[in-house]
Amino acid sequence: MDTRERIILAGEELFSQRGYDATSVSLICERAGVSKGAFFHYFSTKEEFFLEILDRWFSDLSQRIESYFKEQDKVINGLLRTTIIFDDIFKESKGKFYLFLEFLRKGINDERILKKLGDYFRKYKEYFSLLIERGKREGSFKDIDSEVFSSLIISYSIGIILQQIFDRDSDWVRISREGVNLIISSIRKEESKL
Repeated sequence: MDTRERIILAGEELFSQRGYDATSVSLICERAGVSKGAFFHYFSTKEEFFLEILDRWFSDLSQRIESYFKEQDKVINGLLRTTIIFDDIFKESKGKFYLFLEFLRKGINDERILKKLGDYFRKYKEYFSLLIERGKREGSFKDIDSEVFSSLIISYSIGIILQQIFDRDSDWVRISREGVNLIISSIRKEESKL
């Protein structure tokens, strides 16, 4: 693992555990086993570093979502397949849920972070809107407002992540999948039902 990667992984872990304000550059360097000079070689400020982690987190999520649609012939099958992402997220990223909360918390008081979060949410909203429009053209979906539906999917996803943080005993993979199936069944055209 290269130095930059070690720094990023240490930062993700510390921001998730301690939050942004309680995580110093010195602590990140200590956890990564690097000097401050090495940190500042790659990142000019702690805020820039935090934004890099935010970009990385959303970029990884975007690639996963897009891969589910590339493998499917119909939009509806891609949407059903995205339920797999919840399984991946809950298994691989439990510690990163707190990082997501930290992004939201920090974004309230930091315009750059808030703008970055807003850019990603608009990107996902547009992405899901386009998918719904494609699904309508395919004949899989009813004539629904794609913008409303994409907002619903994003809200549902964020809600599931937040609930998992506060209630660790429920089967969130099952709940996530069944919830997405309920949402999709409400917009699926009768003739396209399985």
